[in-house]
Amino acid sequence: MKFCFIINPKSGKERFNPLIRRLKALLERDGLAYESQITTKPGHATALAEKAASSGFFDRIVAIGGDGTINEVVNGMVRVCMQDKDGSGNYPALGLIPAGLGNDTARGLGIPRRLKDAYTVLMQGSTRYIDVGEVNGRFFINGVGVGYDGAVMSEMYDIRRKGKILSGWIYFKCLMRQFRQFTPPLLRLEIDNNSLPPRRYLMVLTANGTAFGGIFNLTPKASLDDGLLDILLVEAIPKHTFLLNIPMAIMGKHLSLRQVSYYMSKSITIKSDNPVPCHIDGESYYNNQFSIRLLPKALKIVAPYHTIKI
Repeated sequence: MKFCFIINPKSGKERFNPLIRRLKALLERDGLAYESQITTKPGHATALAEKAASSGFFDRIVAIGGDGTINEVVNGMVRVCMQDKDGSGNYPALGLIPAGLGNDTARGLGIPRRLKDAYTVLMQGSTRYIDVGEVNGRFFINGVGVGYDGAVMSEMYDIRRKGKILSGWIYFKCLMRQFRQFTPPLLRLEIDNNSLPPRRYLMVLTANGTAFGGIFNLTPKASLDDGLLDILLVEAIPKHTFLLNIPMAIMGKHLSLRQVSYYMSKSITIKSDNPVPCHIDGESYYNNQFSIRLLPKALKIVAPYHTIKI
């Protein structure tokens, strides 16, 4: 079995070098053939993944980094997978070794953060196909958040761009600051070609996975292979109500709230008169229109046997 590791050295800086040393020791212990590619700029992981996936040489392409790195690798791989017109499935599977802050994508797939356990999944896990989402021509595994959560990730992006190391404490401060500052935008939604009345939403989350923000279980009904997107709509909500229900969102018990609506669909279009903050698998993005659809069984992945329903 041949592996291509695509590594973002800026993910989890304080643990990067020890992690890579331990991984190399495991690979050499097991006598495995592998290549390592180091990313040097935004978008580089996509180009590396596309080249590796189209080479026909590798059985596994492994993303080592956070949610942003994984998203870039997914975009490169799905481009190749979508060219598989005869349905042969002769392209590599995606493997993950989480090394970022939130690691929501890996968490949703049940892949452990501890290197030794993630390595075991990579070597012994089940290979299956999962759905992939597409927003404005860009692919995602976990989800797209428009509104408040997009504003939080935009602030996190600005902090990271200044060279600061992100942490859970910084994320919490961004959550609270945007909670005070963010004004819910007026959005026009169309879900599976059915239009909803224009309304101010705190957030519109379109999800394929369940895990967000490192601790939140925002779309508890989501499944990575059910052929559906899970859509969480949260209307403008009083600040005290928001704060009181944070524990509910962590446990996935928030769907009964009056300001919350939940849909399962194949597509959604979101429109606004002005650009709205958004995140795509945790990466900051702005636009005034989002066209989102699901691509069933578009990506082959390696994950623990118990994490994906068949």
